[in-house]
Amino acid sequence: MTFLQPFILFALPLIALPILIHLINQQRYKTIPWAATMFLLQAKRMAKGMARLKYIFILIARMLAVAGLLFALSRPMATGWSFFGGGSQPETTIVILDRSASMEQQSTQGSPSKRLTSLQKVADMVNTSGRNTELILIDSATAKPLKLDSAENLLDLPQTVATATAADIPALIESAVEYITVNQLGRTDVWICSDLRNNDWSPSSGRWEAIRTQLAERQGVRFYLLTYPTIPENNLAISVTKVERVLTPTTSELRLDMEVTRSKSSDDSIKVPVNLVINGARSTIDIELTGARTLIAGQAIPLDRESTRGWGYVELPRDQNITDDVSHFVYSEPAARQTTIVAESSDIGSLIKLAMETPSQRGVSFTTEVLRPSEAAAIDFNASACLIWQGPLPTGQTAQQIESFLAMGRSVFFFPPDSPDDSSVLGLSWKQWEETDANAPLNIKNWKIENDLFANTQSNAPLPVGDITAYRYCPYDVKSAVTLASLDGNIPLVSRITTNQGAAYACATLPRLADSTLARNGIVFYIMMHRVLDQGAATLQAARSLTCGTITEDAMTNWKPVDTYAEAVMPSQRPYEAGLYQSDDRYVGLTRPSAEDDLSVVAKETLDESMSGLDFTLIDDQAGSNFALASEVWRFFLIIMVIALVVECILCIPDKAPVSMQFPQVRTPERPAV
Repeated sequence: MTFLQPFILFALPLIALPILIHLINQQRYKTIPWAATMFLLQAKRMAKGMARLKYIFILIARMLAVAGLLFALSRPMATGWSFFGGGSQPETTIVILDRSASMEQQSTQGSPSKRLTSLQKVADMVNTSGRNTELILIDSATAKPLKLDSAENLLDLPQTVATATAADIPALIESAVEYITVNQLGRTDVWICSDLRNNDWSPSSGRWEAIRTQLAERQGVRFYLLTYPTIPENNLAISVTKVERVLTPTTSELRLDMEVTRSKSSDDSIKVPVNLVINGARSTIDIELTGARTLIAGQAIPLDRESTRGWGYVELPRDQNITDDVSHFVYSEPAARQTTIVAESSDIGSLIKLAMETPSQRGVSFTTEVLRPSEAAAIDFNASACLIWQGPLPTGQTAQQIESFLAMGRSVFFFPPDSPDDSSVLGLSWKQWEETDANAPLNIKNWKIENDLFANTQSNAPLPVGDITAYRYCPYDVKSAVTLASLDGNIPLVSRITTNQGAAYACATLPRLADSTLARNGIVFYIMMHRVLDQGAATLQAARSLTCGTITEDAMTNWKPVDTYAEAVMPSQRPYEAGLYQSDDRYVGLTRPSAEDDLSVVAKETLDESMSGLDFTLIDDQAGSNFALASEVWRFFLIIMVIALVVECILCIPDKAPVSMQFPQVRTPERPAV
């Protein structure tokens, strides 16, 4: 609880004024012994206990009246979630804003979204409380601390508008901790506005342990989690999972694989109209939805034979979240898939070469080049779509070339060397090999099925990832990564390394039979490696699809919008909003991350585990609610004062029937007659 006029609290000692007056009144009378009152005193002792209790209640009522008046005049501020919560005013307030696509959910169409509701409430809380605090904003799209002049700016900044991106909550908290540490901040409140989606919070990430360690020795940092975990009742989301241009004997056609997700699973089937826009031409189809997910595979759309590249989007009727009602795509003739394999072990190089040269698409050329680490200077980075590296990590110029290779949007996959050393690249370094128990090898227990390398197939069938066994593994350290698959004991097996562009991965074992069953159970290995290749090959085609938030504003300087969605976005926010653009002779589509369609929310027990050891308060809210984070509560104390005065008046009313005293008659003996 805070106070808008705290100087009045210095008068709190006046609460003792009724006691002081009582003690003074006790000294006004002198007690004089008088034998005639002995019977009165004897009767008074019978009621003395009740009278003393009554006087105590009167004193308490008078003290409460004085205290209620003082607290009411000091204008106390109390938070709606914890009326009696204490704590001093913070020197700095940091607002971590989740701007992911799922935060645009509304309770009803036309009402404020989760994002707008949280912003309004935090701004009102700061303004209403009159806090003289430094306000810092860290949004999920830019992840950069921004100092604000006033809380009203929270609603007007480009850094707080809607986006079609995902959020990385652990990275945002790390950014806040770094800001606190670098600036040596004192008392700090950190407000996290989020909808608690699993893909945004990554509760299994090892970064939570690092966050707890960093804050363990720092006092005065308090977290407030303003969360919106409610799942919408009737929201639909659509995404294009695959686009393929197919030639026929007479013409060509575009084949789309689409997935529609329902927020609430139901056995009832419904028909939904879907708008298809291809190169500006609009058409409508009706699709039938059943269950939680519906896959529309191979939706054929006729094209001109000369149309070798183009753009389009699919669109659902507007509902509770307009951000996931549209999915953009681009298409072109497929580019050749060339993979460069750098392997110190010839058997590993041969296994990877066999997997990469086995075509996954008809009419596409798949080629590989196998080199030794000593031949790294011969790598053709411009022609290669994917680089697979098995051996000591590159250093010097080769490491710089790999970083530039990723900046072009290509992909890199690292396998451990036979003899790890101290070298590192992209924050990745290898430890020493560890053997598992011959009678109890380690299996993959957890893996991400929503997206990336181990995602379910287009028919939503899971890959047999759990059948993979590791006999040996080489642990790794990585500065920032997302674990895609882990072994027994929560040992990371495959992770995606965080990079600004491109895709970089690390695997803790080898496909050799003595190390794992990756090669024996070849389905998972084949799909995993070709998904890495597809990500890198996308940058070589005349049409390229990127995820919102993976490209910078500078890289979009010469991009021209080609659809109405992109035209409506201000230039500074285009990297974070879905849309279609043209860059020279290439089409580029920006799409929301597929993980944003995952509706799973972090469980409270999991959240408590992630935030264990931190001073935090969880505040569950709903989009569009009128619940106030902070408000003046002087009326509460004024009511206490009035009640105390009424009670004091009642206690001071004298008894209706005063006690009558009956004195015994004393008879004197008769005098004897004389």
